[in-house]
Amino acid sequence: MALLRRPLLTLIAMSSTLLMACQQSKASDTTPTTSSNQNAVNTGKLRAVVIGDALPMVRKTDTGFDGLSFVVLEAIRDQLSAEQSEDQPAVTLTTANAADVESGLEMIRSGKADIACGVGFSWERQKQFDYTLPFASSGIRLLAPSTIDGTPKSLRGQTIGVVENSVAASVLANNVQDVSFKSFATPADALKALEKGDVKLLAGDSLWLRANQNQAAPDDVIVPAVPYARAAIGCIVGESSSSLLDTGNIAIGRLLQAYVDGNPDARKEINAWIGQDSAIGLTDEQISHYYRMVLSTAAEFHQTP
Repeated sequence: MALLRRPLLTLIAMSSTLLMACQQSKASDTTPTTSSNQNAVNTGKLRAVVIGDALPMVRKTDTGFDGLSFVVLEAIRDQLSAEQSEDQPAVTLTTANAADVESGLEMIRSGKADIACGVGFSWERQKQFDYTLPFASSGIRLLAPSTIDGTPKSLRGQTIGVVENSVAASVLANNVQDVSFKSFATPADALKALEKGDVKLLAGDSLWLRANQNQAAPDDVIVPAVPYARAAIGCIVGESSSSLLDTGNIAIGRLLQAYVDGNPDARKEINAWIGQDSAIGLTDEQISHYYRMVLSTAAEFHQTP
């Protein structure tokens, strides 16, 4: 896996070309982003920002990265390659690590990177960046001891761990009173603190909490039953990157449609991170139902006759 190939995604990208021939709490400033989608075409490189290595979106491997975000990034890379002229080389996917959320966003804002995937939607963040179609959805909840049900009343007097500048940090700050927060620069730092017992409550999106629960706090529970907020998860690009946004939407739409249509390779790639045999445990039908809803907001993709 990692930064490799995927014949399935290449085929999806090629067929797409034939058919088409597709919250951060507070932004530090409101300067328009300058990243241009021509970067990937002109340089032959799709530059992706990686913030930490937290499942299910990212996993560090010996040869690079993997995870649900990289299934999507590789689909976008392959779509870009399929749209190249015959005399242009295939687009490659490169990564740049960011120390924290804000520095990662700044890399896209300044044009040093093209895209980040696995990013939760927020209206504040949307003022500076453009979002692709979502490929996942999650809610803001907590990983907590079983004696705490996650309601505002049960959290009074508690210290809650959050990732700095995350959507969860903003949502909890606006919805829960009489609590204190302990911020961590990266998701990995926050999980490590929970595992070591430096904090006993950790707030974040449900997919992230569930994917890392067994390692960080296997005896804890994810609460409350109803999330404090729900948000779609997709990729972000700079506001001036309309071409990359279009290509990203085609690639994601084709990938989602392949899953809905029962393509075994698409299901294998996605199920590895959020399917029934993963820590997330979603069934094929649950995932397909969500993908159908996403596609219904735009249009379904149909195979050529």
